[in-house]
Amino acid sequence: MFGTLVAFMVANPATSHAMTAVLETIGMAAVLILLRTPRPEGTAALLVSTYYYGREAGQREHDIKHAGWDAVQAHLGAEFLYGWSWPNLQQWVAPTCAAWMVAGALYWFRSRTERVRTARR
Repeated sequence: MFGTLVAFMVANPATSHAMTAVLETIGMAAVLILLRTPRPEGTAALLVSTYYYGREAGQREHDIKHAGWDAVQAHLGAEFLYGWSWPNLQQWVAPTCAAWMVAGALYWFRSRTERVRTARR
């Protein structure tokens, strides 16, 4: 069972990134809610999205340096999506969309429970 899950995640990196981003967003949002930070769901989604962007940009920069680009061109290309491959783009967009959907669901749930609490008072 576990081996099948690992094989699936290795074969489908964009999907596995999205599944991992869901867990990361929920966990980060939970911590931020407990710390009573403003807009915890959006902050969590933004941080998760930024993490995956940096992860993929770093990998892309490494790849294009090895393709013969100089360091400055490789850095700028990776930062501005120039020279990104389709899998790199998918592995950033999929977790970003997942993180923002989770943030929206958490926001909706928290706003509904807040209304119920306020109505009971």
